[in-house]
Amino acid sequence: MTHPPTPPPGYQYQYGHGPYDHLYGPGPYDKQPAYGPPGVPPGGAAGDDTSWAVMCYVGTLAVGIIAPLIVYFAKRNTSAFTRFHAAQTLNYLITSLIQTLAPAVVAIPLAILTDSPAWLILLAPMVVFHVFAQWVVLIMGAVKAGKGEYWRIPVWLCFPMIR
Repeated sequence: MTHPPTPPPGYQYQYGHGPYDHLYGPGPYDKQPAYGPPGVPPGGAAGDDTSWAVMCYVGTLAVGIIAPLIVYFAKRNTSAFTRFHAAQTLNYLITSLIQTLAPAVVAIPLAILTDSPAWLILLAPMVVFHVFAQWVVLIMGAVKAGKGEYWRIPVWLCFPMIR
């Protein structure tokens, strides 16, 4: 097997003019226009905005409320798309905290007053619900944000407090 001829130092083939372009594809600089990933509508979110928005959701699964807070304060004045998704994530986290603490406010004093830990069973339904709902909601939000779409979490699960 013969190898392609070695060009002089510093020489670059123009795409379509090199001896082995059909094997190796375009060279280091391709002048073809780039079109974003499939599914992004014309005039939709830019790549950097979608990355920040996805990190709101994925970061919540990794580090909790810290990730959407950082994204919200870093990008709230520069990107409406990222601010929307960061606010959605924060609203969901605050709503789920309230929905979990409400039964705790009732169950913990009852358990202390009656000296019976059986009252803590009132906490179980909401905690179990939000453990599973969190994964579903955050993954759906990350997928929609990655596609450059606005997606609103249902109001019964996420009350819009932060805009």
